Amino acid sequence: MFDGLGNTEKVDTSKTKLLKTSMRLQFKRIFKNSTLHGVRYIAQSDRPLHERFMWFSFLSVGIVVTSIIIISLWEKFQTSPTITGLDTDFHSWDVQFPAITVCPKRPTSDEKVWDYVTSVYDNNTENDRVEIFLKFVNEVASFSYDNVQTFEQFSEYDWLPKDKLKDLAYQVVYHCEDLLYDCTFKGEPYNCCLGVEPVFTEYGFCYSFNAKHVVPDWPWMAENYSKANTEYVFETDNKLTITFTWTRN
Repeated sequence: MFDGLGNTEKVDTSKTKLLKTSMRLQFKRIFKNSTLHGVRYIAQSDRPLHERFMWFSFLSVGIVVTSIIIISLWEKFQTSPTITGLDTDFHSWDVQFPAITVCPKRPTSDEKVWDYVTSVYDNNTENDRVEIFLKFVNEVASFSYDNVQTFEQFSEYDWLPKDKLKDLAYQVVYHCEDLLYDCTFKGEPYNCCLGVEPVFTEYGFCYSFNAKHVVPDWPWMAENYSKANTEYVFETDNKLTITFTWTRN
């Protein structure tokens, strides 16, 4: 167009150049400040041309692949959408109370150990043999990952028992009534030795409450213990705790 003064085309050309320059500067600034990996390298003029082209190619391929994945996922959602809903019937769920295991640092009773040793050996037995057997009984009852290597020292004594070591340990460890009292469960008084069962773990002799995989194979459990039912928690429970007094470290 001509305005009679001969300046119209010149003004339009200047505006076009200014717009191109502005867009170029804006894109360059966006590329330099972008946190997308590889984008800023494209706009760095101090980098070799082939390196900038390489980053441009990688970025272009990534954009194309991402677009393809997004489109395919969108088409899949349109044809077979996935609907996520919330199940509000949680009041009827059976939520098992967490299993709790406590372990005394020293599981054996000196009195029980001595009574057991004297029941096996009389006063005429050599003191050395009694002392070795006494140490052996304590190690068996305290068996854990920490003292496995200590049993090498007993390998030379053929007269030490080699089987039924678990039964031996049962005779000298603390029983539940020796360890726990004043138990409460969910705010109500609770029979400690009814729901807590003795068990050997990798940490040694312990007691477990509400454990699912405890095997009640203690010889004296038939008289003093009974397999407790699994305890659950419910919405109506005022407290969701178990408390007890532990008489050993």
